[in-house]
Amino acid sequence: MTAAQCVELGYDEIQHVNFLMLNFMPDVKDTNTSTRLTVVGKRGADLDLNSPQVQSFIKLLQDHHTVLDPTLSIFEDMLTTPPGKLPRGDEAIAERLPPQVRRALLSSGLTPPAGTEERYPQSFTRMMELIGMMYRAGIPMEAGTDSMAGFALLRELELHVQAGIPAGRVLQDATLNAARIMRMDHDLGSIAPGKLADLTLVKGDPTKNISEIRKTAVVVKDGIVYKPRELYDAIGWRRKPEYTGFAEFSRGYL
Repeated sequence: MTAAQCVELGYDEIQHVNFLMLNFMPDVKDTNTSTRLTVVGKRGADLDLNSPQVQSFIKLLQDHHTVLDPTLSIFEDMLTTPPGKLPRGDEAIAERLPPQVRRALLSSGLTPPAGTEERYPQSFTRMMELIGMMYRAGIPMEAGTDSMAGFALLRELELHVQAGIPAGRVLQDATLNAARIMRMDHDLGSIAPGKLADLTLVKGDPTKNISEIRKTAVVVKDGIVYKPRELYDAIGWRRKPEYTGFAEFSRGYL
C-alpha cells in the first residue's frame, strides 16, 4: 500500500518520511525489507516537489487532517553518514556512551552502491524539503525518532528547524501538540495547574537557538528532581580536560 491509500482508508497518522517518499514510487511493493530505505536513497533526489502528484498528495493530507511523524534523524544517520563516521546528531554525546554503543554508531550509515555516494545525501535533502513544504501547507506534525531514546529527540528537533519550521513551533509540536494528537493534553504537554509536572529546564532560549535544548540544567520527572552533575558523578563519568560540553556546563551552572 502507498501512503495515499492508507490515508484514504482512514489512517490518521503517517510515521517515517521514507514512506512519504515511497508514495511516489508505487513500483516498490515490498517495504518489509531494507528496500524501503535503499530505494529512497537511490531515487529520492529525483522527486519533483512541484509535480502534480506531490501537490495532490499534500491536498489529500490536508483534507483528511493527517498527522505526520517524519523521524528525520534516523534517515540523516542512514543516508548522510559514511561508514566509520559518527552520525552528526551523536557527535556531542558519543564520548559519554558505552564503547559498544559508540561502535554501533559508527555503522549507522548505509553504504551506497559504488559511484552513487552523492545520491543518498541528496535524497535526504529532498526529504527535508518535503517536510518543510508540508509544514507550510499546514500539515500537523509531531517529533518522533525511531532511534536512540532521548538523545535522538534533540537532533530531531534541530532537523525540524533546519527543514524550515520555526523553533517555537517545533517545541510546541514536541510537547503540547503531541499530547493533543494522543488525546492526552488534559494531563500532559503544557505547564498548568492540575497537569503532571514533568519538565526540563535548560540554560538558554531554544525558541531562538533550538540547539540550546541540549543544555539540560534540571529535569523533573514524577516529582523527582534530577541534576546532570549529580547523575554524572553517580555513574563515575569524568570529562577530559579539553572537553567543553555538557559536563563542564553542568559544573558551571548547578
